[in-house]
Amino acid sequence: MKPLVDAKRSFGTRTTARVLVQHFAAGQWGPARLEPAGPLALHPLTQVLHYGTSVFEGMKVHRQADGSLALFRPRDHLARLNRSAARLCLPAVDVERTLAELIEFVRAEAAEVPAEPGSLYVRPLLVSEDVAVGYATPESALFVTMLVPVNPLFKEARLRTETQYVRAAPGGTGAAKCAGNYAGALVAQRQALAEGFSEVLWLDARERRWIEEAGGMNVMFVRKGVLTTPPLTDTILPGITRASLLALAKDLGLPAEERPLAVDDDWSEVTEAFMSGTAAGTAHIKEIVHHGKTLFARPDPGPIASRLGPHLERLKFGREPDPHGWRQRV
Repeated sequence: MKPLVDAKRSFGTRTTARVLVQHFAAGQWGPARLEPAGPLALHPLTQVLHYGTSVFEGMKVHRQADGSLALFRPRDHLARLNRSAARLCLPAVDVERTLAELIEFVRAEAAEVPAEPGSLYVRPLLVSEDVAVGYATPESALFVTMLVPVNPLFKEARLRTETQYVRAAPGGTGAAKCAGNYAGALVAQRQALAEGFSEVLWLDARERRWIEEAGGMNVMFVRKGVLTTPPLTDTILPGITRASLLALAKDLGLPAEERPLAVDDDWSEVTEAFMSGTAAGTAHIKEIVHHGKTLFARPDPGPIASRLGPHLERLKFGREPDPHGWRQRV
């Protein structure tokens, strides 16, 4: 398909030639079918267009050192999709059935998987398909999975804290990967970009003091020699890359903890900062600014990030042992 937006502003601008489509109705899922990639036919009254009943996932297929293909932690991604779906009253997918169908889909599009460092980004999208103006629990759904050849996202960034807007509030949808979370964050991101920053660093909704996550990714720090990341709450997306890095730190004997970090803490104790997410893997944070004051600055990645990030990438591409069974052969 022809790209619809400027590639410089996007992670991926084209899908492979086909998508995997499945419908939910009358309390059950129908068969999954491969269809030509193209515009989706939605009635103007389709519920998702009015009420935002939409969740999605993002995982990757990597070409291995031996030429084979492997998905990275697909069951964890599909389990998170189901948690997001539950929060928005959308039907769950059968993880094992969906994984088997996804593997067959990837096999059919295997020629589209780029060589390292590129990958094939897998984007499952689940939306309400009810046709009615009415605020009600969805009774039908559309599940579409797309495959997008991509290169790594940016590898470094300058952040500023966001003190006017909030990404998520306690009791809200912050821990779900739903479309509305991202739409509501765009105005803050646009302002940050206009000010010369790469992304915003979101603070908690109550005190505007506690670090939560960056735009679209979790954040990790090295504080007093310890890998530190904010503890998960219902306002922070539970990142698969975040969980992977914490596990790898333990494997490598690196001290790690989930611990709150506030903007008024002693930032002289913070020696490294980076973002983590499926799109970027790890991305070095060069600077963090809060109300015009630089909290953190480091031109290049520190020793722990330089060890963890490449280790994770080697594991994804089959150049490191996989003791956790994260790679799913295709």
